[in-house]
Amino acid sequence: MKLRPSIGDPELDAALVVRTDYGNEPIWRAIVAELRQPWGEDDEREALVHIVDDPVWSDATVEEVRAVARTSDRTVFLADSTAMNHSHFALLAIDLDVTEGTAPGEDTFRLEPAAVQEVHMQRFIANVGFTDYVEQAARDSDNVVWSPY
Repeated sequence: MKLRPSIGDPELDAALVVRTDYGNEPIWRAIVAELRQPWGEDDEREALVHIVDDPVWSDATVEEVRAVARTSDRTVFLADSTAMNHSHFALLAIDLDVTEGTAPGEDTFRLEPAAVQEVHMQRFIANVGFTDYVEQAARDSDNVVWSPY
């Protein structure tokens, strides 16, 4: 595992998004634009995101991100090569509350950028478990969690 630098000090209630793929700048700008859109039933909530956009994180693994992320975040979102090439920019959500014995595939799932705020908030207040989202993604034909709005 490569030692990566700090990911900064995001606001406590901001969703943490780490860019790990640097192959397509226009796609990345489209993802960022979606992440910054207001959200909620009537788009009444401001999107709060802490974006780590530093090439030192290029090709970082889930384990490398997990090693430096604050556990208070509970979930970190990666803009990896799969997200950059996915028709809906499906980011990778990583569970930071992984416990011993967690089976492979139970600690990550994919979601559209518009769903990041809802998932982050529900995880931050411990209202919805990570496995609930893993199961929700598994029920979707694209294996993606979509925004409820």
